Amino acid sequence: MIMHWYDPRPWIGRRKRVRRIFHLKESCNPEEVCRDLYRFGGRPVRVLHHLGMVIGEFVHDAEAIGLLEGHPYVQHWEPDLRVTITEPYAKKVSDSSTPRLPWGVRQVEANRVWSMTRGKAVKVAVIDTGIDYDHPAVKDNYRGGVNILSSMLSPYDYNGHGTHVAGTIAGRAVETGLVGVAPRAYIYAVKAFNRRGTANLSDLLSAINWCIENKMQVVNMSFGMEKMSESLRWAIQKAYRRGIIMVAAVGNKGIYGKVDFPARYPETIAITATDKRGQIASFSNYSQEVDVAAPGEMIPSSWINGGVREISGTSMAVPHVVGTVALLLYLRPDLTPEQIRRILTASAVPVTGLRVGRVNAYRSVQLLTHARI
Repeated sequence: MIMHWYDPRPWIGRRKRVRRIFHLKESCNPEEVCRDLYRFGGRPVRVLHHLGMVIGEFVHDAEAIGLLEGHPYVQHWEPDLRVTITEPYAKKVSDSSTPRLPWGVRQVEANRVWSMTRGKAVKVAVIDTGIDYDHPAVKDNYRGGVNILSSMLSPYDYNGHGTHVAGTIAGRAVETGLVGVAPRAYIYAVKAFNRRGTANLSDLLSAINWCIENKMQVVNMSFGMEKMSESLRWAIQKAYRRGIIMVAAVGNKGIYGKVDFPARYPETIAITATDKRGQIASFSNYSQEVDVAAPGEMIPSSWINGGVREISGTSMAVPHVVGTVALLLYLRPDLTPEQIRRILTASAVPVTGLRVGRVNAYRSVQLLTHARI
């Protein structure tokens, strides 16, 4: 649950507010910090109990610094950074000749295991721009969610990115070919990005807190940031310890030797993208932190207003892996994040020139059912 705090005093004018993230020491009382925020001229915006953090807002940054000097409950703090979804490299509206199955779903051979598992009822959170939950491809698997940006509103998608991701994970519109890797998984929209595809770090932390609170099993993170964040790292570690599998995009700048956060954290499963030839996509980042590759070039999937669109990017590769994880968790809900990682990497199809292989749902399920894991 995300707790919202309101200052009974009128906020000062319309001056720009500054947010800061306060990471609290273990076993401290967040209410004490919230009272001190008022005392130092700020106000608490959210208390993230599962993460041990308080989000505070100030008119002047100096007030936040004043709070921190010698405060007995604050372990460290950091500014509220801006984060973007991993911007698609190319996109276009699909024509009417959508195949029976999207090429990425066919390439990972998900359909070969649907007689055994379709990921039924596995809880998948999509931290993104929301989801068009009325779309024919996703409406049957949509199970709700939260709008982190405005708790009184639904997590509807006005951008398209989150809807596209959701369709690749769990689309089930067979008649139009919009079928996902795990077409019976339950999809939850965790809207942390606005219609322009940007978010505050504090919103992402709130999104992860919600995923822990609501016992999500898999989290799709098709976003990235270049700067290291201690708060985000702490949140990822907290979710990891709860057994949540977190899959993240490595970025779309075509850089070798560097990937975005949170994919760079060891607790996440880091995904690079491959093209239709099965080789690493020209736009995809790559480094030693990458765990597995997945199809990411011109992926057809659902779009807002009931549409269909093809998009390229590591954002599109991540849901292929998330769907594969859902297929595995249906068969073995007790699998840990590290067991999932080992299955995915051990069953991957080799990719020319890469240390890692491309995800293969059929081989992953075969490995799970025939090996002692």
